[in-house]
Amino acid sequence: MGAAVFFGCTFIAFGPAFSLFFFTVAGDPLRVIILVAGKADEGLAAISEDGKSPISIQQMAYVSGLAFGIISGAYSVINILADSLGPGTVGIYGDSPYYFITSAFLTMAIVFLHTFWGMVFFSACEKRQFLILGVVVVSHLLASGLTFLNPWYKSSLIPIYMLTVAMGIWAFITAGGSLRNLQRCISCKSFFGRNKSYNVI
Repeated sequence: MGAAVFFGCTFIAFGPAFSLFFFTVAGDPLRVIILVAGKADEGLAAISEDGKSPISIQQMAYVSGLAFGIISGAYSVINILADSLGPGTVGIYGDSPYYFITSAFLTMAIVFLHTFWGMVFFSACEKRQFLILGVVVVSHLLASGLTFLNPWYKSSLIPIYMLTVAMGIWAFITAGGSLRNLQRCISCKSFFGRNKSYNVI
């Protein structure tokens, strides 16, 4: 039972983040360097032919935010995952039996939030929008403060996921996303679905 809880919670907490890594970061060596080494804009610009960074500020914000989210999530949940292997049974003395699963979902939200915060924060720094910087910091404090409501998990998880959705929409718009882009993405997928012989390079 302990191994099942461990692997289940691990996949809940980090499965979406690692999916983003494999589909959006792993194929580009420069993004992997940024993910591992942190902000490396000056170094990348130094080795490029035209003296400019070969990666956009939006890409750097996304990759840096995702990296920080994974690291933050790992630090916050590693001891909980270790405890899930046993010995012991959660809830045997009347505590909530949903401790591990809730911690996993909370970690997943925190990883996404750091990704979204990174994108919005980078953009605000570039445009010198200090009010937006303050909103990002306040939303960070709000998400952290909501965890004080545990073990009333409904009171903490629901607002945190509402904040995650709101920040995700904000990050999407900040990165240049729009409803038209989403429609193009959906139509593109349906096009690929109808044309099986179409090769994507």
